[in-house]
Amino acid sequence: MSKIAATCLLGLGVIASSSLIANASDGVTPTESKTASSCLVPHGSGPGYSASIGNLQNGRTVCITIGERLLVLLSAGSKGASPWSQIRVSKSGILEIAPLTLMLARGTTGTNFQAERSGTVRLTSQRPACAPTTSAVATCDAIELWQANVVVHRSAPSPRMPPGTGVYGLVSAGPTCPVERAGQPCPPRPVAAAVDARDADGQIVASTRTDNAGRYALMLSPGTYTLVVDTGSSLPRCPSDSVVITAGPPLHSDTSCDTGIR
Repeated sequence: MSKIAATCLLGLGVIASSSLIANASDGVTPTESKTASSCLVPHGSGPGYSASIGNLQNGRTVCITIGERLLVLLSAGSKGASPWSQIRVSKSGILEIAPLTLMLARGTTGTNFQAERSGTVRLTSQRPACAPTTSAVATCDAIELWQANVVVHRSAPSPRMPPGTGVYGLVSAGPTCPVERAGQPCPPRPVAAAVDARDADGQIVASTRTDNAGRYALMLSPGTYTLVVDTGSSLPRCPSDSVVITAGPPLHSDTSCDTGIR
């Protein structure tokens, strides 16, 4: 393997021969993940799109819901690097291209998709592993791949409401990278933690743990409580929140934690 191909193996993608890529582009549908054991709920909304993903989500599975728009931005990275090809969808009918007017930086490839029906598709893009020469044509036959599975649900998973009175919500942490760039969004991640409700004396009156999506729910009698999120470590830092529980429907209270990344 050439030196430049070996370098790309340590970067974003997978290196394959050009003949393998040609076969895949001739209509061979990649094997798709039927379950999302580690599903990322993307963020980073803007005018005309509900969420965005990019280079950092290579190899990940992301979940969106019907009607949402997903903007995919792939940055070439360093100056002179080969740009990514048009982003392809493994099968039609689930994600369709949605119109969007957007100024892209030089070397950025972007496509906006809208989720039309539930199902799973794979998004793929490719580029030569070596930089273009002075003739603007890459001369090596190694290919770098980017891919992400997209699972479209009928409705978004929402925080579970407790029966009766109480409080429920999401615990998430951000930022997840030092600088968010076009093609490299850094959405908050769910936090695994214990969530305690404490009374005015500081006594724990109810406790639970978040699920793998960061959701929690606590049954509480009407009154004033302090919610304390305990991750078991110094980071992420999660603030304590004062909540007032009434005799009405359960209170929705989300907690945003600080990862400490700057």
